[in-house]
Amino acid sequence: MPYQDPIKEYLDEDPERRVKLFYIYTRIMIISTFLIAFGVIVYILITFGII
Repeated sequence: MPYQDPIKEYLDEDPERRVKLFYIYTRIMIISTFLIAFGVIVYILITFGII
């Protein structure tokens, strides 16, 4: 897959970029899971008429 080569070169230039990207990715995943869980809870509360 040729599209991996520029990404690999970009990450090999500065090893800290990989760590920064990993932290950003994990933070986005954690926030998105909490948002999805919060949305599901609010939806359940609205459907049962509690709110």
